Amino acid sequence: MTGRRSYLRTIGLMLAGAMLMAAVVAFVRTPLQGDTADPGLMSPITVEAEWSQEWQEGDAYIGIFRGRCRVIQGSTVFAARQMVIWSRQAETPAGVEDRLSVYLEDDVQVTSDLGNRTESSLLVELTTNRGVSLTSTGRITDHTGDQEPLYQRAVARQERGTRARLIQTQLTVDPLAPINPAPENLFLPQPQDNLRRIRVFSRSAVPYNIESRQLTSTTPPEQVVVITGGVNFLIDGLDAELPSGALSGLQGMGMEKIGTVDLSADRVVVFTDAFGPSDFSPDMVQPRDAKYQIYLEGNIVVRQGNNVIRADRAFFDAREYRALILNADLRSELPEFGAMLRIRAERLQQLSQDNFHAQNAWVSTSQYGKPGYRLQSTDVFLEQRDWSPWGNQRPPEYDPITGEPIAERHPWVTTLNSTFLVDEVPLFYSPYASAPAEDPNIPLQGFNFSEDRIFGTQVRTSWDAFQLFGMQRPQNVKWGLQLDYLSRRGPVVGTNGNYRGLDPFGNEFLGNGLATYVNDGGTDNLGLGRRDLRPPDPNRGRLHWQHQHYFSNNLLFQGEAGYVSDRNYLEQYFENEFDRGKDQETLGYLKQQGDAWAWSLLARPQVNQFENNTQWMPRGDIYGLGEPLLGGLLNWSSHSMLGYAQLNQAKPPTDPQDIFTPLPYYVDAEGMVATSRHELEMPLDLGALNLTPYAMGEAAYWSDGFTSQSIDRLYGRAGVRANIMFTRIYPLVQNSLFNLNGLAHKVSFDADYSFADSSRDLSTIPQWNEFDDDAQERFRQRLVDNTFGGVLPGQLDPRFYAVRSGAGTSVTAPYSELVDSQQVLRFGWSHRLQTKVGPPDRQRIKDWLTFDQYVSYFPNAGRDNFDEDFGLFSTRLRWAVGDRTTVVANSLFDFFDTGQQLWNLGVQSQRSLRGSVYLGLRQIKAGPSLDSQILTASYSYAMSPKWVSTATTAYDLGEGRNRGQALSITRVGADFLIHCGLNYDASKNNVGVMLSLEPRLGSKNQLSSPQLGSLLGTGMGN
Repeated sequence: MTGRRSYLRTIGLMLAGAMLMAAVVAFVRTPLQGDTADPGLMSPITVEAEWSQEWQEGDAYIGIFRGRCRVIQGSTVFAARQMVIWSRQAETPAGVEDRLSVYLEDDVQVTSDLGNRTESSLLVELTTNRGVSLTSTGRITDHTGDQEPLYQRAVARQERGTRARLIQTQLTVDPLAPINPAPENLFLPQPQDNLRRIRVFSRSAVPYNIESRQLTSTTPPEQVVVITGGVNFLIDGLDAELPSGALSGLQGMGMEKIGTVDLSADRVVVFTDAFGPSDFSPDMVQPRDAKYQIYLEGNIVVRQGNNVIRADRAFFDAREYRALILNADLRSELPEFGAMLRIRAERLQQLSQDNFHAQNAWVSTSQYGKPGYRLQSTDVFLEQRDWSPWGNQRPPEYDPITGEPIAERHPWVTTLNSTFLVDEVPLFYSPYASAPAEDPNIPLQGFNFSEDRIFGTQVRTSWDAFQLFGMQRPQNVKWGLQLDYLSRRGPVVGTNGNYRGLDPFGNEFLGNGLATYVNDGGTDNLGLGRRDLRPPDPNRGRLHWQHQHYFSNNLLFQGEAGYVSDRNYLEQYFENEFDRGKDQETLGYLKQQGDAWAWSLLARPQVNQFENNTQWMPRGDIYGLGEPLLGGLLNWSSHSMLGYAQLNQAKPPTDPQDIFTPLPYYVDAEGMVATSRHELEMPLDLGALNLTPYAMGEAAYWSDGFTSQSIDRLYGRAGVRANIMFTRIYPLVQNSLFNLNGLAHKVSFDADYSFADSSRDLSTIPQWNEFDDDAQERFRQRLVDNTFGGVLPGQLDPRFYAVRSGAGTSVTAPYSELVDSQQVLRFGWSHRLQTKVGPPDRQRIKDWLTFDQYVSYFPNAGRDNFDEDFGLFSTRLRWAVGDRTTVVANSLFDFFDTGQQLWNLGVQSQRSLRGSVYLGLRQIKAGPSLDSQILTASYSYAMSPKWVSTATTAYDLGEGRNRGQALSITRVGADFLIHCGLNYDASKNNVGVMLSLEPRLGSKNQLSSPQLGSLLGTGMGN
């Protein structure tokens, strides 16, 4: 079973659905940013508390109060268990005023002539010209309390309120202007757009019934409206009502805004502020902070966009951010997966503005009445947590007032007693899991069962280590665990992970790593001639780590650690990475780059002795590119390097069956290496013709060589580069068969003539800078013996080939050794045939056919090209015959005896979404001993909506050998994809069978096979 899917994200969606329901009745409102009370400047202010701590800061008196705290002004009383007060005096035309900022926390009660209210915390502004009195049983003075958590929360609330008011009004306010609201308005009014609109309709053709009465026994009085007979509510004006933390949890899910919400129920009871008995209206507008409680029962249906919630009973309290839903059933679309998410919960509670609790809940994307699979938990908690910029992958945002970084709020999910069930069979159980909502919450990430002749019976599993061990996941960190069993080799244990974030100074970093270990009781099978190689030690494994750190001023640090236990471990257990990935290295690299210059410092010790490698301890490089001289007449580029190096020739394998021939240009040597290369070029603007004469010189020194003596070399090269381009448009060319809508032909001619002279022959200089990956070098170590009888022809020596192709001639070439005396004229002729495709109002340019040709002419053919004037003739062709068919062809030829003759031709065609087919032929020929013509064919085909098959085959026509086949058949179900596969590798004489189970979360699911993803319409086939 493969496929990693985000359980925590789905749980986040479930609880976000509850928040949508809460928004349905508009009980999400902007937190109180700061209320201003002014019952009248003539009323004095009295402050009471059991204990106080007071100090002076500038012109402000500051006090922290605890225990039975009260602030009284006129008939208004603010009460709480603890509070913070800032008091200042200001001169006004009316005299001296006392201005108080009061922050109250913990069981806040506000009592006035307009009624009572409760808050968890409150910030108010009070003003008086009649004085302020303080009564406190215990009192500490002149002792600063700015480190108290209560004071810090008060400061944060005050600053947040200041910013909110500035953002909302964008006004400049005179701080000395008195605030005189109407006496009946105790608090400043909210902005005019802070309103909700509620419209009421009948659910069916039968009118609903209304019973409304006022309850005077409550304080304050409230209105109770009972609606029966089926009612439908439409609620607007909720777009701005999502709390910031909830919004971050819904981003990327197509649910950033609430919008209009449709609510239906058989019976509804609404509790709101008292109004007249005949004031009920089916179309009403009210402030969002007005009291609004609603109870619903009977066939409850809530619709918002593509999200639908059904429930038996529900209760919401808009002002207090609380909700309770019984037997909730949420269906929510996941645009990123193209699937419908189903969530069921016996009880779904909103505990506060952004805290939720679901009990006995399950989640599934199966659309069956009884899901084929589900994730079930006894308790699910969603909360918003602060993530500081430390460890965050985005640059921090800073408070414009304090200058401090602003902590981010992210949804965090904690689950208890989670069980993953397929049908009714539990596959795993986790007692506790806690992680960000967007991260996976399923410990088991993949499962695969297979059988072959190399590893035997294989059971491979991958796990989320944080979930498996019940650990809290750090931000932007992934940690996986691999537990495998291979019957012919032994148990395998591995771990991998990646991370990304910011350091305390705001610099971005990222990295990844893995480690594996196996106690190997078998032998390696690496292909024909190497099918039974015994490792030097049964304890095998690898350690790999990569890290990048970006500092200011374009400074970059890269660190790597790459250890492999033996020469064949990587090729056997990680074959694809060995063939195509980067070499395993251990190094530290520091680089700074400007617009036209750069410098770097490299330290690279030798860890894997079985590979050809140069140990740099250390090496420094400095580059300068395109610096103008003489007023821009000339451009100067340079590259200089100095380092201390130890060149190590690869150690031979311990198994004599492992074919090995040392590469002659690697030798054990040690000493200083220094080079300095400079180039001057003079660009000439001759209209359509670009002409650039150039001259380059280099001085190089190696303190050790093949004969253990120092080597120096002077190298010079001069020449001229030219380019000219022609274009012709054929607007009347139209052809529906070839999908042509006009045609543009663009032709480019390139030429580069150079004459180079070197004071030392390349064959006398060891190769200090590697120019091939370890996989290519390993192949050459076998090729010399098994193909050419132990002697590699000079025509196929890779270093001479690099010199002929000019690989080391540029100023910044990483392998400066690969130059020699040479005279060559290189030609290039490139064609682009372009047409327009797409609808008439949105047409785009497309390459219909591209065809490039290159060839080199060597005046001194005896020295430079094995007695042939021309060589390195290459072509590249890509022809998009139509929207569904593409022809690709490439070739590379030399004309001397035993020269390379490489070419390939392929045709790919895809017919709608039912399938695609590819047919290709590739020739690899060099000398009399190497001649291979491999015919490959593959297809992917959807045989029916429930069955898909894919197959590949390869046969060597030149050698008359079968190269291998693979066949897989997939059963497409609503819940799972079941893969059955069979493959044969002729080189390894290996036959394998495979069976795997893959969850199907939707049409955009990241499937294990790109071809399969294309056939199922996931968009993964490209």
